[in-house]
Parts: sequence; C-alpha cells; structure tokens
Amino acid sequence: MVITKIEQQKKNPRRYNIYVDEEFAVGLDRNVIIDNGLRKGDPVDEKLLGKLRTADEMTRAYQIALRFLSYRPRSEAEIRTRLEREKLIPETIEQIVTKLYNERQLDDKRFAEMYAESKMLKKPIGAHRLRRELQQKGISDTIIRHVELKYFNEETELKNARRLAEKKLATDRTKDPVKRKRRLADFLARRGFGWDVVSEIVGEYFD
Repeated sequence: MVITKIEQQKKNPRRYNIYVDEEFAVGLDRNVIIDNGLRKGDPVDEKLLGKLRTADEMTRAYQIALRFLSYRPRSEAEIRTRLEREKLIPETIEQIVTKLYNERQLDDKRFAEMYAESKMLKKPIGAHRLRRELQQKGISDTIIRHVELKYFNEETELKNARRLAEKKLATDRTKDPVKRKRRLADFLARRGFGWDVVSEIVGEYFD
C-alpha cells in the first residue's frame, strides 16, 4: 500500500484527502500530515491509517475546543458538552480536557472566580443565585463554596443589594408604597439575595 496522491480539499483548505493505491483512504488536517511527514510515495498499512485517523480526530477536537474557548471562558462541563455534540469518542474528550488543563486554558476554579467577579462588576447578584448559576455550568460544590467565602459575606451582600435597590426604586414609577415595597422585595429575591438581606434592605427604605 502506497500513498499515491495528497490533494487539498476545496471547501476546507486546512484539510487534505489522502489516496492510497489510487483510492481515497482518509481526510486529514494539514498538521497531522506535517507531524507524520506524509509524502506521495510513502508506504502505509492499516495500522498507520488507524493512527492517522486517531490523530486527526484529536486535532479536530482540539480546534473545536479552542474555538469554543475563544468567545469567553468555559467550565470543564461546558467543554465536555460541546465536544460530545460532535460525537467524539470518550477517550478523545478525556485527552482534550486533560490537554486544556495542562495548558492552563481550562481551570474550573479560575473560571468560577472570574464569573463571580464579572457579575459583581456588571449587575450584582446574591450568593444564592450565583450558586445556582455555577451549578448549571457544572462547577463542583467545593469550588462554589470557595467562591462564596471569597466574594460573599454579610457586608458585601448588603452593599450589593442596596446598590441594586437604589437603581430599582429610581426607575419604579409605582405610586402605591405597598406595591413598591413588594416589587423591590421580589426584585432582590430574583437577583439571588437571601430573605435576611432582602428584609433588611426593604426595611431601610420603607419602614
């Protein structure tokens, strides 16, 4: 068995079709071709073709993961879900996740901290809502607890809730004070603040 032609694909210039004994054998990323030093006339066998297909899947999976990470930071669970959508075998997904961790492109603890910091800067939320959102992103309870201890305490919860309450009341045109009070309490609860914080903030403005 001999490679008789290496032809660039028209729709994807990164990929090449490999022909063995004048018949199509496999499509490969150019990096796989370069890494394996493939040239026309090289002898191949089924074992080598299998190795090339595995290397190509790894390359494709890694590129998908990098593209996914390029838009914003991701959790490990989000990466896994994205790769699973591509019908990749579990072994490939495990290797890609490990590779991303080794390259420090994936780190759930750092992701959770960045997520909390971003929320605090843009539009604060309470610890309850942050916990729920991080759980939805597959973050472990241990890491969530670490973030709660680092970014949330009674003082910061009250400060953030008060900041939101002032903005909410400034735009609420309701005349009825009872309705204004209830709407403020509902708003703060939806933002994830506990009842003790909600009741104290509402009390500051209405009692």
